[in-house]
Amino acid sequence: MLVQKKQTHWEGILQAIQKSYAIKRHIEFFEWLKQDIHPLMRHDALLAAWGDFSTGELHFDVSSAIPEMSTQRLLEDSAIVNYLMCNLYKRWVENDEKWFVINRFDATGIHAQSPNPFTQQLIKMHSLMVYGVRDTRGKSDCIYVFFDRTKEFHVPDQMLGMIMPHLDAAIRRIGHLKPVIKDEDLLDSMAQGGLSDREQEILHWVRSGKTNLEIGMILSISANTVKNHLKRIFQKLDVSCRAQAVAKTGLSNGARRPN
Repeated sequence: MLVQKKQTHWEGILQAIQKSYAIKRHIEFFEWLKQDIHPLMRHDALLAAWGDFSTGELHFDVSSAIPEMSTQRLLEDSAIVNYLMCNLYKRWVENDEKWFVINRFDATGIHAQSPNPFTQQLIKMHSLMVYGVRDTRGKSDCIYVFFDRTKEFHVPDQMLGMIMPHLDAAIRRIGHLKPVIKDEDLLDSMAQGGLSDREQEILHWVRSGKTNLEIGMILSISANTVKNHLKRIFQKLDVSCRAQAVAKTGLSNGARRPN
């Protein structure tokens, strides 16, 4: 029975590695974590941070089924999480760049300094695991922090050595979300047409080619809610489909506003 359990465990690892090669989009990465990695290494949220840790100029990507723990929510107020990631990076360096675990993690102080939806969920996490990747060529090191609500984080060392390089490669292929909408990306006619801020956000991601499911993940709402927003957008713009909405605002992919 024990031999069979170990065999199943290694089969799961090899299957996860094989499936990682096909990941090209955020939704595929999210599903891979949920279906293939979570059974091997339980966690409630994965936070990736990369950039220049010496200056604190970081980028973030969050993957979690918890609505408030999203990249969008984090970027609304990232200063305190930025500080946390720099601190964890420093500890990783001091630990000879080896992964480490912090059990009975207490984030109440973080939430007290920056109370927001993201840190409200962070205080419910009681353990974490930090895995770092040194980027010698690109000068953009990265740390992956797995958060979990249990008081102790358990993970086999051998499994990390096999899985994490493939996780790192997958997330680098899909890049990172940039949910901030620039003013120059929105035509004045959109605001005059009565689109709300949320509707403008959704239309922004439609222009980027995102599906309803992907937009829902980015904005921490359901795909059905995205669908309802799109119906109202179509009504306001007097169109019947996504392509018409994009064309009417003059912002089809690759198009630029005239100077």
